[in-house]
Amino acid sequence: MMNNITQHHCINVMKVYDWITNEAKIHSCVSLVECCVITDEVYNDFTLDCSSDITSLWVADSNNTPDAGTISVSFEEGCGDVLDVFVNGSFSFYVDKGGTRSVTVESLRSLEVRCPSGEGACKGNYSLSIHQKLEEISLPNPVDSLDCYLTDPYGNRFDAFSPDAIECVEIPQDNGRKNEKLLISNGHFVTLQRVILRKKGCLAVEFKRNGQLCKILVPFKFKEQLFLCAPEGTRIKCEISAVDCLAIIQENGSGAWIEVIINVCQSIQSEVDITTVLEGELCKPRVG
Repeated sequence: MMNNITQHHCINVMKVYDWITNEAKIHSCVSLVECCVITDEVYNDFTLDCSSDITSLWVADSNNTPDAGTISVSFEEGCGDVLDVFVNGSFSFYVDKGGTRSVTVESLRSLEVRCPSGEGACKGNYSLSIHQKLEEISLPNPVDSLDCYLTDPYGNRFDAFSPDAIECVEIPQDNGRKNEKLLISNGHFVTLQRVILRKKGCLAVEFKRNGQLCKILVPFKFKEQLFLCAPEGTRIKCEISAVDCLAIIQENGSGAWIEVIINVCQSIQSEVDITTVLEGELCKPRVG
């Protein structure tokens, strides 16, 4: 005969308050405008009549103003003890007779000097290192497609279904999650909690340009707002189930760029651990 004894058993289980699946879309851009710096060197001697007039030594091309430049002026001989130097129309520094002075400026447009008044001439020389920043659009080869995929911060490729490909965490809010009363499809109002998630990751865009393989890493981070039944004490579980990445070349009159679109399929739950009681019978084997 088998004897059964009824007992109560406590077990820990996870309670799901709410569960949604949806698709999030992330946009990012990669510029295809490349910058390069060209440095021109200018060197000249000057001989000027001693006068209080300001004399121009060099003026930049009005169509191409340098971003930066280094100026060096030497005052070899002449009337007076100092030579006044003007940069971009304003007094900048003076040079003692027999000496040389140099300065670097962010934007160089003109160089002028003024000799002291007197008899004779001022003699010296000047040199300029002119740094011009140029921009050019460098497009991928038109016959090759763009490859876009998820990576770690070092460029190592992730599988699209890897759980580590995109970090998805809840951002804490001051004073906790805010309550919002929303109208649902059946015409009733429900009170849900506003949840803010942060998604963070990195992707790579690969393409060929002038026969060479180019790879650009694009870190991304964005916030997403959702409404869930997620009262105080619950935690948010975010799982990424699939990721799709698309890269498209865009152009207009002022530049060119690669537009990157990432579609993320996700499952989001609000949950909490609870203890529940179950009735169970302690069974003993029947004695045969």
